Amino acid sequence: MTARPQSVEFIPRNRLSKILAALNRKAFAEHVQNAEREVERLAPILGESIEGDVQALIFLCRQDETEIFANSFEIGWLALKIIESARIAQRPELANAAEGVWEMIDALSKRGVWHTEALRVHVDALLALSSEAGADAAQRQVIARALLKMRTAVGASDL
Repeated sequence: MTARPQSVEFIPRNRLSKILAALNRKAFAEHVQNAEREVERLAPILGESIEGDVQALIFLCRQDETEIFANSFEIGWLALKIIESARIAQRPELANAAEGVWEMIDALSKRGVWHTEALRVHVDALLALSSEAGADAAQRQVIARALLKMRTAVGASDL
């Protein structure tokens, strides 16, 4: 049996550390405020883009099982995109449903858990939550709990 080579830890250089350390508190606060204003400016644009991303995700997940499985990497990245956009656009219900899609894909890659119908139910919930009529707060909570319960039942939840 051959000896395994020793692990080497690598920490990339933080190019911003010197810049941020050199800034005075007032300048740093101004940079943070500017960044927060930019996020606020982008929130409506991201909110509008969510619909197209949801439609693309639905298209991918309504194919036959072999196609869904083959596109699982793309489905996962699209779900992450929706999560990030929905959080910035202050649409937590969409972020939660998309997070469920991501957890289903993540469970496939990490533990081999695959349930096509559960994945489709998450996408259908995402569609329902993104519709113009939308769901009220109580309905969103019911949907979120039901989706989490489903992911737990099929072994795709980390909880």
